[in-house]
Amino acid sequence: MISIVIVNWNSGSLLESCLRSLRQHAEGCEVVIVDNASTDESLKFAAEIKGDRSIIRMDRNVGFAAGNNRGWAACRGDAILFLNPDTECLPESIRFLEGALEADPAIWAVGGRLVGAENRTQIQYNPRRFPTISSVAAEMMLLDEIWPSHPWSCASSTEETAAVIDVDQPAAACLMVKRSALEAIGGFDEDFFPAWFEDVDLCRRIHDQGGRIQFEPRARFLHRGGHSVALMQRQDFLEVFHSNQIRYFHKHHGERAASRVKRWIVCGLRLRGALSFIYPLVPGWSRLNSARSFFNAAGTFSQLRRGKP
Repeated sequence: MISIVIVNWNSGSLLESCLRSLRQHAEGCEVVIVDNASTDESLKFAAEIKGDRSIIRMDRNVGFAAGNNRGWAACRGDAILFLNPDTECLPESIRFLEGALEADPAIWAVGGRLVGAENRTQIQYNPRRFPTISSVAAEMMLLDEIWPSHPWSCASSTEETAAVIDVDQPAAACLMVKRSALEAIGGFDEDFFPAWFEDVDLCRRIHDQGGRIQFEPRARFLHRGGHSVALMQRQDFLEVFHSNQIRYFHKHHGERAASRVKRWIVCGLRLRGALSFIYPLVPGWSRLNSARSFFNAAGTFSQLRRGKP
């Protein structure tokens, strides 16, 4: 049996669209919605969708990792599909993921391809290699923008592949994991709060214990993207994202690596702040607000004495 876990936080009508797609293309799957104390109408939409569906209502926002842990612990399936509420399942996608997961006992997880409204691959959500200090430095110093094919990039060339291939980390917006794998590694690490890098950490621990992760390009999911980020203030997002980035390096590479990553983050945020006076890096933001967000976030990380936040 396949169980589908959706962590919801003020997703509005996106959750309804997601559930309607599952009703059409995931017949026979159990669906568990974990709601992180939403204040919008999203649960009202969810309650109106029929099928094998249950809702776990949290009294506060426990974060994405903890929400997923509550969800898979309540599921009955041997395969758990972690699905973002801003996705829609397309025909046969569940079957393709299930087939890849069952092909070999050594395969512990499999991810699908995310596509946009015009059915085009969202290249920014393709599987990636695990981050390194060099990849962080290149990203923060805008080398990714100037020289996208540089050798330190985490990006992998999977946009044209039609074959199932092994990868480091597929997009967590549609990631199917064996229950036995989740039990072996203890699920998601809830210290990555409220979101970001909990999926990278999960994949890293699967690989560390000898499991393989695959990318199944035929499993396609329509992806809206950026919904959670849009609900946050820019500075809050920067601080959360980079704090969890530092936490990841501290956990897997030690304090020295985390300290080096922190220094690159500070330099990169200051660079972005300076450039914002010339051109706003965030659409819709004034130069002053954009620069202030980057410089304030840089100041926050500059005050950290240790590599771990």
